[in-house]
Amino acid sequence: MKQYMYTSPQVKVIEIVSRLVRVMVAVSAFAVTILSSCDKLEFSNGHSDIRKCSDMLYEVTYSDYSSEAPNGAYEEIAGDLACSSVRNGDFHGRNFDYFANQCPTVVVRTTAKEGRYATIGVARLKGTNEAKMESGLSKEKMDLLPWALFDGMNEKGLVVNANVVSKQDWGKKEDHTGTDKTLPELNVIVAIRPLLDYCANIGEALKYLQAHNITPLPSKKMNLHFMISDSDSTYVVEFIDNKIVAKPRYIMTNYHLLREDVDIPDYAIGVERYDILENNYALGGQSMQGMFDLMKMVRYTNLYKYPEYKWYSELVGPNQVSYTQIINEPEIKPLLDATLADIKTNWAEELKYIEKNGFRAETIWWDTTHNSIYDIRNKQLWVTVHEWYDKARKFSL
Repeated sequence: MKQYMYTSPQVKVIEIVSRLVRVMVAVSAFAVTILSSCDKLEFSNGHSDIRKCSDMLYEVTYSDYSSEAPNGAYEEIAGDLACSSVRNGDFHGRNFDYFANQCPTVVVRTTAKEGRYATIGVARLKGTNEAKMESGLSKEKMDLLPWALFDGMNEKGLVVNANVVSKQDWGKKEDHTGTDKTLPELNVIVAIRPLLDYCANIGEALKYLQAHNITPLPSKKMNLHFMISDSDSTYVVEFIDNKIVAKPRYIMTNYHLLREDVDIPDYAIGVERYDILENNYALGGQSMQGMFDLMKMVRYTNLYKYPEYKWYSELVGPNQVSYTQIINEPEIKPLLDATLADIKTNWAEELKYIEKNGFRAETIWWDTTHNSIYDIRNKQLWVTVHEWYDKARKFSL
């Protein structure tokens, strides 16, 4: 098995986060329910019925779907995200952190077809809930679901996940409008689908992106960047100054990694989670369980459980204030202190529940809405939703 040693760019290490890492304890082993494969499904309109796997987790298989993204994809898929991803050895792990927690998670399979590989991935659509899932989604939502992937893997072992990246995390607005307007347009929000369908490895994935005009999210604050893995390596792909930039990296959170002209600012969103993943990186390459334990260390509710360690980029990063400002400037520190006090006092009972039982879907808080771990060698996917780590589910491609 190949070993992947990560070499980070020059990241300003935050002392308080290091203390957080030392107090966090690796989690215990988790029980996995192995689901039966979807080998006797009936298809209508190009897909099977949606099947419930567990609370807030569903599965559907497509034998056919549109070769182009349906209209309105951004409005149905996009939102503010705070995600983490890492690759080590055969394992590619990602946490999808989100706040609209009533939307169920869907494992989407697609069967192989001439010119397209078989795939498996994880999707969500805004405006859905369990009642709607079980009564049946509209044709429009079912047509969009294969395109609503936030991470996925194909039969060749190519894995792609998207994380949000701040357009302003370098102290200036990133003015990315498109990589080449003479080429066919592909918006980042739907790019995972064709990469998995048509690309067998990282080289082919990069060529596919270079053959399209990659346009950003229509958001003033956020865009997406990608982590792409195959059996041999992992690259981070970013869109900087209207150019595709791709380099080997094995950890990614929510700030640009590939700018070389400026230092990474200490308020970049996700620096705390990045530091934890870097400090504990070796754990993730040992086994599927090891990657599971590593990703659990950066689950989003740790922000609430350990507020005294001030995961400041998560709380005030969008305001573009530095840690030095938070500590020293009188008008800024009280804002953070008030946020922490609110978490500790007004949400005390909810915190006790989270500590004992994990997250609950009906609460309008951020959490790690789904955790995906891809075993590239064995073509398997393990999924946990809403930090219910004793309810992890295993799927095979």
